[in-house]
Amino acid sequence: MFVFPFLMQSISLSRFLAPVVLKFCIIASLSLVLGFAAGALAGWILAAVLLAFYVSGFVFALYKTLCWMESSQQTLALQAPVGEWNNIATLLYRARKLERSVRQELDQSVAQLRKILEQIPDGVVIVDAALNIQWANHTAEKHLGIDVQRDRGLRLTNLAREPEFIKALLAPDNTPNCRMTMAGSGLTLQVQSLAFSSDQSLIFTRDVSETERLDVMRRDFIANVSHELRTPLTVLVGFLEIASPLQALSQEHLLLMRAEALRMQRLIEDLLTLSRLEASHNLEQENIVELQSLAQRALSQAQAISAGKHIFSTNLQALKILGSEHEIESALSNLIINAVRYTPESGRISVEMRQLEEGVEINVIDSGVGIAPEHITRLTERFYRVDKSRSRETGGTGLGLAIVKHVMQRHQGQLLISSTLGQGSRFTLLFPRKRMKIEG
Repeated sequence: MFVFPFLMQSISLSRFLAPVVLKFCIIASLSLVLGFAAGALAGWILAAVLLAFYVSGFVFALYKTLCWMESSQQTLALQAPVGEWNNIATLLYRARKLERSVRQELDQSVAQLRKILEQIPDGVVIVDAALNIQWANHTAEKHLGIDVQRDRGLRLTNLAREPEFIKALLAPDNTPNCRMTMAGSGLTLQVQSLAFSSDQSLIFTRDVSETERLDVMRRDFIANVSHELRTPLTVLVGFLEIASPLQALSQEHLLLMRAEALRMQRLIEDLLTLSRLEASHNLEQENIVELQSLAQRALSQAQAISAGKHIFSTNLQALKILGSEHEIESALSNLIINAVRYTPESGRISVEMRQLEEGVEINVIDSGVGIAPEHITRLTERFYRVDKSRSRETGGTGLGLAIVKHVMQRHQGQLLISSTLGQGSRFTLLFPRKRMKIEG
């Protein structure tokens, strides 16, 4: 590839033939001189012998040079000894050395490019004009369910047969990105095809499953918050419309209006709290928080709401952590009050606190109705309710667990939830060891 252009620039025909012709003329002239001195017949015989010796040496040197060119390990030590061919061998050696150097640089560049493509979060597939797989990174293998080592050379559309995916591959350049859900993996992918040569194309895939999930949550949030705010407002407006200057509202109506107004007030307060927590992932101010006294205050609030309808038990320790007292109290109060709301009368509610190897753990355990497994992963979503029919009965806003989750994230902690239908639930606040304040 690189040898012949180099040789064409380095070797000219006249430069190679001139020494050969000169040597031939010298040997021929010497043979003629000797021939005249030794006699006509002897001179010709001597000239023929000298010329044959020269030609045989020339051909032997050519043979050695050809053997050197075919050798897998070319070194200057293997070059032919004759000057003309030695020069050619030297030029060939330099040319092939240059070729190996260029190829090595290209291989390094390709390897570096592949390493870069392996690190990016998007999937990349290289296909030919017939959509046969030539190369793909690990992300693309995961997205499309392919294996480059196994599937190289196979048509991509025979392996990933989603109609929308095939449509995206066949679409012209600069078309909008295609989104579809892969049946095998359940991933929602954004796909775009880009031709970078006449016979090769790049296919980009991006996992937008989380984005889609957040979009659904956002739409549900807007719908739910509209519903939650509309209902109490509708009650208030309705009673105000039926009221007249001549007829006062009944005590029942006033109590209902007050309850709905308070509910809407709590909802707005929780929305503002959640908005403030989401605005920053880091705590603005940290203090030493005494968890025992904080838990007792939260328990007092919950007992007031329970009004003696539940059995409370505690196992609290004198532990201290570094954090926001207001936020931690809000998180713990939400958990205990939720336990009160979703635990039938005479049910048990327990608050336990202990120090572990990995940090500090606070458990809120109830003997309530329990939660089905399919709901647990969505409990921290805003306005998500397991039983929508009970939403108004419990008096909750649907934002409590979302607030708890964000409080724990800001404290580098975790909210853990476990539950069994008909037996109750356990909500755990786990603070990391680095936030513990150990007095000694």
